[in-house]
Amino acid sequence: MATFYKGAGVGTHWHINDSREVGFETWLPTTEPTIEALITHIATSTVNSPYISLTRSYAVAWNYAVRGGTDIRTLDRRGCVYEIEVDTPLPSGLKPLDPVEEVAMSLPNPIDVDSEGEYPFYQHNGLPTFLLGVVSPEDMLHFQIGRELQPPGPGVPCAPNLTSQLEALVNSLRDAEILFHRHIPPSCVKNRFEVQFTELDEETLR
Repeated sequence: MATFYKGAGVGTHWHINDSREVGFETWLPTTEPTIEALITHIATSTVNSPYISLTRSYAVAWNYAVRGGTDIRTLDRRGCVYEIEVDTPLPSGLKPLDPVEEVAMSLPNPIDVDSEGEYPFYQHNGLPTFLLGVVSPEDMLHFQIGRELQPPGPGVPCAPNLTSQLEALVNSLRDAEILFHRHIPPSCVKNRFEVQFTELDEETLR
């Protein structure tokens, strides 16, 4: 049996609607899953897809619950975190997907890719800190800078090579994310925890 979590910020769909009663349904339940839809779902944080995002990390779910759906500058924010248990045999039609594995299998042979070609490489062209800007683009946008060859230094700044594939890989690892296709029945939803962000949390997370 595997345990997953999902955070719901104040006023969001799953905060208003209790999944212990209705389960989790995708916005496009009849749409067949594709790698393009999977990458878009993770890279752009869209809910308009055939996937449901869950996380293996309670802390990640808590973060989405207290920082989503309201002004993050307001303390005493309340959201909820769902605890979901999925066991075999899986509920009918339900399919879990590891997005890292799915994206990795879709990548072309590194010998066949080219930055200017039809199949550009997915790797970035910046310093090692480039990934910090992918993980937290609002806080670390200054790290999303590419570099062009100019020895003996690190290279001159240029446009970053930030592909949707790289964003999907980084975001899914950041969020300890697992996707599910189709409906997660209410029998899998074991708990709904009311969570809160306080001044103590503000100090702890600094």
